[in-house]
Amino acid sequence: MKEHIWIPSRGLRLSAMLHQPAEVRRDTPLIICCHGFTGDKVGANQLTLNLTKKLAQAGYNALRFDFLGSGDSEGEFAADTIVSGWQTDLRNVVAWVKHQAEFAETPILLYGHSLGGLIALTALTNEPKIAGRVVFAPVLHPIANFRDIILGPELWAQSVAGKTIANFFAKGFSLQAQFVKDLLANDYDPIGEAAKLRTPLLIIHGTSDLAVPPAGSEELLQKYAGPKEIHRPQIDHVATGSIEVLPQIIIPWLDKRFK
Repeated sequence: MKEHIWIPSRGLRLSAMLHQPAEVRRDTPLIICCHGFTGDKVGANQLTLNLTKKLAQAGYNALRFDFLGSGDSEGEFAADTIVSGWQTDLRNVVAWVKHQAEFAETPILLYGHSLGGLIALTALTNEPKIAGRVVFAPVLHPIANFRDIILGPELWAQSVAGKTIANFFAKGFSLQAQFVKDLLANDYDPIGEAAKLRTPLLIIHGTSDLAVPPAGSEELLQKYAGPKEIHRPQIDHVATGSIEVLPQIIIPWLDKRFK
């Protein structure tokens, strides 16, 4: 079953799609999927859509959504894309799930791709209902990653100076200065935040990733104190030509720990 939902956040509405298996128990886990920078809830080559379909077929609930300004959600990418705002969006999605009677006994897991991985590791560190996390190619050193690779030094400097930038990382998006200013002001530390957690963590990072250095995931693995597992498939940042790799890794991990 697939159902579209609108979830309020930051005075606007998030577009979300809920996937459920044919048979649902009250304690069937629900995986909330967070997309990455310039991404959406469908994903490159339907990466996230495919994952949520496979999760439902395997007996799990899955909810994928667009952050404000992305995909089908309200807002504008240039103005509404900001890490602190994305954290708020995820908190509001989790709050919506918690207020649904059918999910009262449901363990919630967070899945985050790229910048969505940073959000999954930092937004709800004190939420007891979050039973585990899965991160795929997570951004773990955001200032260095965006300055040196994703935006590049020239556009980064322009953004620091307060200018709107555009056409970064071969994408046709525009971005106002609040995104970089928010990174600098908050100096997000997802590895440090994750070090406080004790719930199960699955890390997936492709060895051919040119957008987010895999070294950060190795550091996360070393510093994470809870149950942890890492997979290093030979894929790029969006699993081009290999989207089946994600469900092939994630579903057995879920079956082992949560089914």
